[in-house]
Amino acid sequence: MPHSQLFAALQENIRLIYRQSIDADKKINELRQQDMAKFSAIFNKTQGFETNSNRFTPYAEELAKDLLEIKEAAPDSVPALITPLVSKIEIQLQVLEVFKGNLKGKPQS
Repeated sequence: MPHSQLFAALQENIRLIYRQSIDADKKINELRQQDMAKFSAIFNKTQGFETNSNRFTPYAEELAKDLLEIKEAAPDSVPALITPLVSKIEIQLQVLEVFKGNLKGKPQS
């Protein structure tokens, strides 16, 4: 497979995002129980995601689905398909980091 190293790196990033998403979703559930975290979606269509959720995990699952589709694509189409996936990975990592950083400043209940 000509892009195997690229796919392995993307898969590892998605795995990291998924683990962080599970932790973030637990925090969102806690915040919702305190009548906080009243947003309806984390990302929107303009950020490249088709998913519409108030949790991180469904977006991580979309990344995994996208990677599977790219792996099954013709090798010459991979470079064009990778760019949107990498953009979504970057934005989700950034938002997870901001979310985690904002929680550190909040008192725990």
